[in-house]
Amino acid sequence: MIEIETNNYVHALAYQVQKEGKLVCGDSFFMKATAEYFICAVADGLGSGERANDSSSAISEVVERYHHEEVDHLIDRCNHVLKDKRGATVSVFKVNYEKREFTYSSVGNIRFVLYSPSGKFIYPLPILGYLSGKPQKYRTDTFPYERGSRFMIHTDGLVLPAIKSLLRDHGSVEEISNHLESYTKLRIDDLTYIVGQLS
Repeated sequence: MIEIETNNYVHALAYQVQKEGKLVCGDSFFMKATAEYFICAVADGLGSGERANDSSSAISEVVERYHHEEVDHLIDRCNHVLKDKRGATVSVFKVNYEKREFTYSSVGNIRFVLYSPSGKFIYPLPILGYLSGKPQKYRTDTFPYERGSRFMIHTDGLVLPAIKSLLRDHGSVEEISNHLESYTKLRIDDLTYIVGQLS
């Protein structure tokens, strides 16, 4: 499945495929470009199949409903919605166009990298573990970004040896996605990635 979200400030492409032999994907995502901000959430339900999808879908639904809120509130809502579910690793990423900055919070092994045209990479470190509705500490970081920056966020189903050179050496979101095609064929897990460029 491929989904594209675009406006004058952001162009993002999401790709998702379930684990070989499974009917549903245990990953879920939500992304939305408004006139003021771009919001993106990626969740990887523990395990695979329907129960994993139940957890990850709850994340994308709660972020879709409350996407206007700040990231620290959203990650807390994500934790609460997983009470009595299997649990999920979760990342929430929100871009403020006017301030030209983004806020990021993550629990678990979802990876995020942003590459700036000046050559700088930003790789916020997540909190270890996963969300399950239990009391949880979060870390929310805000970073400035340059016009033309490219980013990628992906679940652990995508194994990339050189994510930084991928963002640095390919000019467009579509080129990056085309380059990733060979890696999506080797899947032994649910796989989701979102690549984007900020204008």
